[in-house]
Amino acid sequence: MHPGLSSVSVHPYASRRYAETMAHLGRPCWVEPWGTAMLLRDAPGGAQDVAGLYPLCAIRQGGDLSAGMETLRQSGAVSVVAVADPFTAPGPDHLCGAFDAVRPFKMHWTVERAAGQPDFSRHHRQEIRMAGRRCHIRRGVLEDHLDDWCRLYAGLCRRHGLAGFHAFPRASFAALAEVDGLNVFVAESEAGEIIAMHLWIDDGRIAYSHLAASDMAGYRARAPYGLYAAAIEHFASREAIDLGGGAGLSDAEGDGLAQFKRGFANASRIAHLCGHVLDHTAYARLSAGCGDGSYFPAYRAPG
Repeated sequence: MHPGLSSVSVHPYASRRYAETMAHLGRPCWVEPWGTAMLLRDAPGGAQDVAGLYPLCAIRQGGDLSAGMETLRQSGAVSVVAVADPFTAPGPDHLCGAFDAVRPFKMHWTVERAAGQPDFSRHHRQEIRMAGRRCHIRRGVLEDHLDDWCRLYAGLCRRHGLAGFHAFPRASFAALAEVDGLNVFVAESEAGEIIAMHLWIDDGRIAYSHLAASDMAGYRARAPYGLYAAAIEHFASREAIDLGGGAGLSDAEGDGLAQFKRGFANASRIAHLCGHVLDHTAYARLSAGCGDGSYFPAYRAPG
């Protein structure tokens, strides 16, 4: 594992430039056998571990899982954890052959060309029409709207109590503005004020909903519906559009975000959380007394 970047073009979520948007969480490192950047993080007791990038680890198709694990082991890391991109990573059976723990993490709602034209729910069609009357949707550039985006995202964090991993600083978003494949959709009120924005990552084959935020005026104008509809239309030629998952770890009936995304989707895929112990002695020491082992790595379990 080394800080250099492969000369081969990589998925936006795998690139070192994207990894640098998360410098507040760890040090970017390159895992050549997997064709992806990851984060080397400080762990308790002076140890280090490795984590995939948010929200998905885009392991290169055909990547050598065993060789990548050996690369990580030689780095001196205690463990590795990542949420595998359901579109690029090997299937669960192959992942189970390389990782100690492979667990369903989130259902991702998708629009897949092979499944035919998306058929939005009746409710969603009504909301999209309302958004068309109450706001204007257009493409934008994050660098030009960084202040508005930070304002909207800060409001989202306050409303939903987002902290820790999701509390991206302004510097992270400024770096994100330079990432290849970033697409930005902006919703403006009738008065020309920015009331919602939606960031997407596009690798030319799959388009991924990355982050979205709206203020209360945006919600009243149904801007989130308009933004999703505009993006789905824009990326219609892609093999698939990943709308992301819900707020929790399952598609529970009460998860409004999951139901919102499901109303646009014509398919779904499960993203798996994958964890592996690289140094068993150090892992056992760090994890002693840390929960019931259901969280990986155990020594990072909340509380």
